[in-house]
Amino acid sequence: MTLNREWHRAHRMPPRATREQRIKWHVAHAAACACRPVPDSVKADVEKLRKLARRK
Repeated sequence: MTLNREWHRAHRMPPRATREQRIKWHVAHAAACACRPVPDSVKADVEKLRKLARRK
């Protein structure tokens, strides 16, 4: 898997991120970087948002 260092530097996960912030971050991360899979704890919600984004 490839790490997109520039994306990671520009898009830090906020400290004490809320669940919604984590989901949004992981949606953006999945689109920009392939360094690791989406964690199981937010995977279902991330997939929902990605599907909604594709429909628009």
